[in-house]
Amino acid sequence: MTKMIRLLLTVALLMGSASAGFPADGDLLFQIVRTEGEQVLWESAIRPGDHFTIEYRHSSDHTPVRDLFRIGNDGEIVLIEESYQWYGAGLESHPDVGKTDFSGNWTRVRVQRVFPRFLLRIGEVTDQVLTIHDQKVPLLSIAKGRESVWIRTTTIVGKR
Repeated sequence: MTKMIRLLLTVALLMGSASAGFPADGDLLFQIVRTEGEQVLWESAIRPGDHFTIEYRHSSDHTPVRDLFRIGNDGEIVLIEESYQWYGAGLESHPDVGKTDFSGNWTRVRVQRVFPRFLLRIGEVTDQVLTIHDQKVPLLSIAKGRESVWIRTTTIVGKR
């Protein structure tokens, strides 16, 4: 392989890795938005098929809960599974909701609930942490306790 071809391949690889994680034409953004005034508090580039979790402690039972989501083909948010060690009020449990797995230490309720966006109240004592692309975002670090936020996806402004 000639030096010129190697140089061109290296430049192409570096350009590809430099743009990784940054929105491109028609790409989606994952956003956490304050409901009052629609202020974007945090955002990240995403693609269909990407996953994220929201982990927290149940506010009254103080047991861990983990919600697993996937970004659908049209940018919709899909709740795939809710896992918990001990049932608490407000958690998935009804037999018609989805397949429930009681094996092991965690109860896993598998659902395919689609949300164009969803409303979330930031807990003061629940220690909510959103994880996406291996990045952990403690929600109290970007919003106040008791504040309402939208979790949503959107296309890049001016795209599509």
